[in-house]
Amino acid sequence: MQKSTILLFVAFMLFESPDSVLLAQTFAPKVDYVVGPRPYTLVSGDFDADGDFDLATTRSGAFESDGIDSVCILMNNGDGTFALPSKYSVGDFPSLTNADLDKDGDIDLAAADYFTNTIYILLNNGAGVFLLASSFASGGINPHKLCASDLDGDGDFDLAVPNSGSSNISVFMNNGNATFVSPLLYTTGTRPHAAISADLDKDGDYDLVVTNNGSASVAVMLNNGKGIFAQRVDYPVGLFAQSLSLADYNGDGCLDLAVPNAGPATPYVSVLIGNCDGTFKPKVDWTGCRPHTVASADYDLDGDIDMAVTNNECNSVSVFLNGGNGTFTLHSTLPAGIGTQHIVAKDFNGDGKIDLAASNFDNNGVPGNTISVFLNHSITSMSEELGFAKTYSLDQNYPNPFNPRTTIQYALPHSGFVTLRIFNMLGEQTATLVQENISAGIHRVEWNADDLPSDVYFYRLQAGTFIQTKKLILLK
Repeated sequence: MQKSTILLFVAFMLFESPDSVLLAQTFAPKVDYVVGPRPYTLVSGDFDADGDFDLATTRSGAFESDGIDSVCILMNNGDGTFALPSKYSVGDFPSLTNADLDKDGDIDLAAADYFTNTIYILLNNGAGVFLLASSFASGGINPHKLCASDLDGDGDFDLAVPNSGSSNISVFMNNGNATFVSPLLYTTGTRPHAAISADLDKDGDYDLVVTNNGSASVAVMLNNGKGIFAQRVDYPVGLFAQSLSLADYNGDGCLDLAVPNAGPATPYVSVLIGNCDGTFKPKVDWTGCRPHTVASADYDLDGDIDMAVTNNECNSVSVFLNGGNGTFTLHSTLPAGIGTQHIVAKDFNGDGKIDLAASNFDNNGVPGNTISVFLNHSITSMSEELGFAKTYSLDQNYPNPFNPRTTIQYALPHSGFVTLRIFNMLGEQTATLVQENISAGIHRVEWNADDLPSDVYFYRLQAGTFIQTKKLILLK
């Protein structure tokens, strides 16, 4: 039987089903990029402003102070492959965050250096070349895994820096030009490990969450709107809490927490469901193998948020698919490099599906030296594979949550006049993405929400008598 006949036969069989069929969800085998000994933290952004996502990692050399560590930048070739890294000498064991710190429209880097107790600011020239612009004391001992967010609501990115050795967190307010005022210090639990920021209580400002590596807890600190934080509230998790993730796992519009615990007695990921007021329900645990970092995204394009988890001791990444209500099933385990540590989720090859990149650090003293990239080959329907549509449909946006760009896909079995609009929680229209005659087929539209605040929004497609609305989450 000829190949074309087989393909048409399969298509016919699938289209006889009344519902959309999820054919497959899988990632291609890893492609490794050598960066040098012990790549540690990993972030992603469009550093050279060419429309794709690049990577930045910190190369840590050794566990102890050795003075030879660096930041490595891997530029995307546009197809999910990466050029050889460029390297910048920074500190002695740095961890990274990325944001437009000087408000010039490109993505800069901030590094917290563990052994020198120093924050380094690397400013981007707009083409992905970085200049070490300044450095200053962290305000504590052993700064680690900082985050950047507009904490005081003045339109620029501030820094929150956990200090592992002094059990506190430094909050640095940005002057608007990538210089920072002296920090405010807040007490955390024992050995704060990583910080993340988002609007947990839906009051319009950015709160803080910190994992406490030494006290098996996660601390929630609510913002008063001016960058001043209430006394922390601690929630029990597992031993050696690591790099957490925030996402709406159960689809109720509230942000939830996923906390990997790398302790030998508690190797699991704790998921805490949020109540929309900055409080959380008790944890539910999902098994891991010395899990270290969680990346949350809709990997199978079914409208809910899944988890990808690095397994440091098993040299792998586990993909947990969401059942739609914040419960998870282990779908696949992807072999990675030695001591898989940090992970980021982005659409690296521009095909509308969320890919993964993971740093391979160290497994019980054996160093890794690569970044592993896994391209997502999910196919949600045969109509997508063949490029035509049998019925009207509106897919879940991807990525979701997003910042600030996301893609919306819809299908039309017939040509006609189409509108695609965005609404806020009050039902007010905030954007019109499509308002014209559109041909039959599968179409994708990108929305840039750079001028809107973090919140839950809705997008509505109308084509003839077909009307469908879905929810999306902007998380800056």
